[in-house]
Amino acid sequence: MWGRRTAAAAAGTAALLLAAALSTAGRPPPPVVTAAGTLAPRAYFVAHGGALQVLDTTDGTVVARARSGSWTTGAAVAPDGRRAYVVNGWAGVVTAIDTAGGKVVGRIDAGAQLAEAVMRPDGGRLYVTGGDSVAVIDPERFRLVAAITVGGRPQGIAISPDGGRLYVANAQDGTVVVVDTASASPVAAVEVGGLPQHVAVSPDGSAVYVSSLDVGEGTGTVSEVDPVDHRVRWSAPVGEGAGNVAVTPDGRRVYVALDRGVAVLDADTRASRTLPFAARALAIAPGDRRVFLASGDTTTVLDSADDRVLATYRLSGLDDDGRGFEATTIAFEQPPGADRD
Repeated sequence: MWGRRTAAAAAGTAALLLAAALSTAGRPPPPVVTAAGTLAPRAYFVAHGGALQVLDTTDGTVVARARSGSWTTGAAVAPDGRRAYVVNGWAGVVTAIDTAGGKVVGRIDAGAQLAEAVMRPDGGRLYVTGGDSVAVIDPERFRLVAAITVGGRPQGIAISPDGGRLYVANAQDGTVVVVDTASASPVAAVEVGGLPQHVAVSPDGSAVYVSSLDVGEGTGTVSEVDPVDHRVRWSAPVGEGAGNVAVTPDGRRVYVALDRGVAVLDADTRASRTLPFAARALAIAPGDRRVFLASGDTTTVLDSADDRVLATYRLSGLDDDGRGFEATTIAFEQPPGADRD
């Protein structure tokens, strides 16, 4: 939590300009600027069936599309946005896509069911959970270079802002394993209980948030983990289900996808409220206070300052098989100028 008030003050004074309709003079709308002062990034939406759509987040225009070929469970994007990496989890395959041309340019068969992925901030490594390990991939040569054993059924994965630590949610073990990326080895295992699902790191790196399901009842909790002492600071109930977790740029609010809504948790007071949105996935881009919800064939965009709806973008009608596009994974590239210290 340390440093959050400083970050909050900076975020509060930073500009977040919302796209507007064309003026009567015919001038184009102003560009959307994130809280970090950079142009808003593109959003990468992936459907379970393998389809990928790339949206310009200023107006929801689809700027690229591709198909990875099979059932998907996760995705990550290179910092320059030129490559998207789709995890075809049930097939045990990681697919590399050229986002400009919408073409598959490589596949890696990991030999085990896979779950989720995260890219190191400098783009030097791609990490994918599956089996009992984290697969380490060299994205430039697109080849598997290592496998780090972390525990039973690793699912969610997140990385520290400096790229030095991975946080892996082990659903079977009830733990979050901390991995040192320099040595490619685990350095700690934090007992969080239940079935840990997803992980998110605060933008300043001072807190790690883990969503977890109760083994018997399926109710959800969020735990805050100290990344230095490797202990649980607190846990709080959030409602039924516990899916994707995302943290606002100021580190004060944590969003969690539930079975029947979206929980908003105050990181300081631990108080929570539930928003009436059905979201199979949610995400916040680095330095951007907008929250993106994958809601069937649409994405709903919220302003995390007050949770009002800024826009609703339609994603349907783009599957080759004629079925509507239903996004279940959202990924972002690291925007130019974002803090990577």
